[in-house]
Amino acid sequence: MKRTFFAFTLSLLMLAGAWSATAQSTHTSTLPAKAKKGTTIYGTVECDGTPLAGVQVSDGYEIVLTDKKGVYQLPSEKRNGNVFIITPSGYEPMTEGTDVIPQFWAHLTADAATAERHDFALRRVDNDRHVIVAVTDIHLANRLNDVTTFTDSFVPSLTAEIEQYRKQGIPVYTISMGDNSFDLYWYDYIYDIGNFRRTLAESHYPTMFFNAMGNHDNDGATPHSATVDFDAAAKYRKAFGPTYYSMNIGKIHYVVLDNIVYRNEQKAKAKPGKNIAGARNYTIALTREQLDWLAKDLASVDKSTPVIFSVHSPIFRYKNYMDGEVQIRLPEEQQAEFVGLIKDFKAVHVLSGHTHRNRCCYGHRDTSKPEIANVIEHTVAAASGARWHTSAFGGPQIAVTGDPSGCKILPIDGTDIKWYFKATEYPADKQFFCFDMNEVRRYFQENGEVRVLLDHFPKRTDFGAFETDNAVMIHVWDWATDWKISVRENGRELDVKRKKAESPLYMITYDVPKRLWMFDLNSDSSSKPSRHPHMFHVVTSAPDSTLEVTVTDSFGNVYTETMVRPKPFHKFMK
Repeated sequence: MKRTFFAFTLSLLMLAGAWSATAQSTHTSTLPAKAKKGTTIYGTVECDGTPLAGVQVSDGYEIVLTDKKGVYQLPSEKRNGNVFIITPSGYEPMTEGTDVIPQFWAHLTADAATAERHDFALRRVDNDRHVIVAVTDIHLANRLNDVTTFTDSFVPSLTAEIEQYRKQGIPVYTISMGDNSFDLYWYDYIYDIGNFRRTLAESHYPTMFFNAMGNHDNDGATPHSATVDFDAAAKYRKAFGPTYYSMNIGKIHYVVLDNIVYRNEQKAKAKPGKNIAGARNYTIALTREQLDWLAKDLASVDKSTPVIFSVHSPIFRYKNYMDGEVQIRLPEEQQAEFVGLIKDFKAVHVLSGHTHRNRCCYGHRDTSKPEIANVIEHTVAAASGARWHTSAFGGPQIAVTGDPSGCKILPIDGTDIKWYFKATEYPADKQFFCFDMNEVRRYFQENGEVRVLLDHFPKRTDFGAFETDNAVMIHVWDWATDWKISVRENGRELDVKRKKAESPLYMITYDVPKRLWMFDLNSDSSSKPSRHPHMFHVVTSAPDSTLEVTVTDSFGNVYTETMVRPKPFHKFMK
């Protein structure tokens, strides 16, 4: 009896997580529409009862236009199981109640040969000026108090930040770059991608929420097969709709792609999890279907229109994370095709996540690849930091490279695109940490737990052996090649050198409690240092002089700190 009751309760909980698994557009139009011969999906697009002509509608393979009566006719094989509109500029999809998922898509319900009707309603909005919240790697799993921390910390911080734009009447939209859930724990903690959608509603998330799919948003219970990439995304599609789509907001064309090809192969060293069928492995690539559809989508976009892509895993990044040579992280056979589709646009931006670190890659820095000179990729640090571990251990929300958790804010005016990183636990005018290396060295020499950590993981950086006296390390979270840094001591400009280095803050907020408190001393993930290229070193003339640190970003915004030394080193240093 107890076992039956538990199974029944579990089923109810999982169904609750899938509360959104219904056709997304709830609109039923009174406008007349009739399927023509050969049509399998049809319907209308309207605004306030008025039909909208020329709106693009797609099934992920074909793109058609609505006629003057607002009617579309789509001869579809229904292979993706959904239909969506490519929202035109000056409009936005509807949302319903506290559910912030936009109703630009509908889940197909009839067989491939049967014509079915799906209608869409849009509302008119002046969005030539708008703001994008680029957020990624939220990784909610119903563990480590993550749902509460997201609801009580991240959401209020974001709500406060965007209030300044709301007061000006500027629309704000979120684009997530995926990994909103954590596939390994879907069945252990009864929290899957559908539950994440419920959390967005219950947390009163403050904006409409568009989404890309991450590797951890696949269903790990799906066995490896020739169709596992599609099959493992079934729950995602029910909750969030198409895994690739596009839209127009103001004068910007947005494209969301899924560049994770899920494999979930059987491997001997696969980390176990309840119901997990394989290693949850994947390839970074675009499917043939996406590339073919993308060519059709971009063909109708004027080359002077900025295009912003959203993907989970970075496509463009500097080799070794330093400036200069740019790697295109797609299979070799896809690189020329993808670049060929975007090279003639005036400006191309890519929003990505996956790495849990901030990084900005400018295509023009690699003069050997003039075809990507129009590209800027923004890889954004995780909203979860180190997957919520550091906050669960009583520390700040810090990611693997020492970047704080947060999101990137993109204020857009016409075709003018700006951006800045907003840390969850810091105001927007805080963009770096300053470490007094004398004090860091002292901490690492005297703290017993740090000494135990280094004894077990000797390849990690022992800041207790830091050789240079009176040095300062400055970690600029979202550093880009056109930023500037200045450090003055008693009015004298100091020589600032950029170096790749570990974050001592991450070591004491994540590694010590995760490895020592939980007795996890055999982890491969902690055996090697994770060095960040956004570290800057200066050597001062005295241990107690005051420094004036000035960092200037791409748009001339100036961030400063008067660093009074000795500056204590601890978890909650500012």
